[in-house]
Amino acid sequence: MKKKTKKVLISLLSTVVAVVILLTVAGPHFVLMGARQPEVEAEYAYSEYFYNDYDTIRAHLKERVSELEGKGVKVEVSEYAVDEKDDLYIDNIYLPSNDKKDNLIVLTTGVHGIEGYIGSVMLDVFFEEIYPTLNTDTTGVLIVANVNPYGMKYMRRYNENNVDLNRNFIIDWENFNLSSNKDYPEVKEFLQPEGEIGNALWHEVGFYGNLAKEALTKGADKVSDALLTGQYEYPQGVYYGGNGDEISTTYLKSVFNDCLDGEYANIIHIDIHSGYGPRYNMVIFNSVFDTMTEAETKAAFGYDYVIAHDSESFYATTGDTTDYFYRLAESKKTDKELYSTCFEFGTIGDSFMESILSLKYTVDENRNHWYPTDNKVTEEVVNENYKELFYPTETQWREKTVADFKIATEGVLKAKLK
Repeated sequence: MKKKTKKVLISLLSTVVAVVILLTVAGPHFVLMGARQPEVEAEYAYSEYFYNDYDTIRAHLKERVSELEGKGVKVEVSEYAVDEKDDLYIDNIYLPSNDKKDNLIVLTTGVHGIEGYIGSVMLDVFFEEIYPTLNTDTTGVLIVANVNPYGMKYMRRYNENNVDLNRNFIIDWENFNLSSNKDYPEVKEFLQPEGEIGNALWHEVGFYGNLAKEALTKGADKVSDALLTGQYEYPQGVYYGGNGDEISTTYLKSVFNDCLDGEYANIIHIDIHSGYGPRYNMVIFNSVFDTMTEAETKAAFGYDYVIAHDSESFYATTGDTTDYFYRLAESKKTDKELYSTCFEFGTIGDSFMESILSLKYTVDENRNHWYPTDNKVTEEVVNENYKELFYPTETQWREKTVADFKIATEGVLKAKLK
């Protein structure tokens, strides 16, 4: 090799090494800069109610009850212990109708723990803007808040046993096939990698490389199908539905049963979630057991963002709360009317690339839960991304959630109240 060529190669190699070192040191900080959410503005719609910790939300609920009682509203309050040592409780607020038992509005929040933060805000919107317009002589309200208090307290979608409660509402565990998800085992290594996450930049590169490999060898649809329906074989995996009723599930099942056995003839249930759908739009996501088509739902409620059983974007889940409510009603052969649906506030977005980001944030958070990283920058990146997936700080997003919830709730109640 000529001396000149050798010098060029050495120079090139030195440059590559220098670039790699620079990227290794500085790259994670650029990743963190991209992950950080915008600072919360001082004032916006309901800004005083966007809280950031579970204990504050519980204390605020008690303040809300006191305000209602001060206005002469009859309120019955109770709490259900999920873990007394960790101070984890489900909070119930019941406002009975004053005379006839025609309608019962049931609102549930925090089934996916971290999603209970936006759910808490929507309870304030309900009490301040919806409840005063109701005919309380014929209509009662039941709030079941913080259904997954562990997930709320520790900012996780899952509960204390890593169970996704919205995959845990199985009607008959004895005859349920825990191996029903055939896709998950094929992509398990990608969806629940072992070992802690290291350098944030090289992790980004590695994730997208592995995703491309999975998509090429097994198909992109297999990855998404493995996630959304829920899986019941891998307790450390994502979207794990458990192998029996969780404490919160047992309790909420009993609430649904009491509603169907109670005096109210017409039940309207709204389960509040965040994470799925277009970023600046809340979606009414109907149960597969609801008979209304997408067009019929839009017309009935006067609301444009709807996913029904006939929608192209509809996907079936296993162990969903709204599906369970319908199946329970069917099994009891009740003559009550029931409408049970999900309000889903989109966060990241629903484009192809945004769906990949949602997948990445989900996988990274679960991995970091089981294998906590020692890298503080990486830990902050994971946490910031996960919060963005369920509870964005952007003012425009927060104000739009309030507006959409009000419009959609008014539309549902106008159509469904008797």
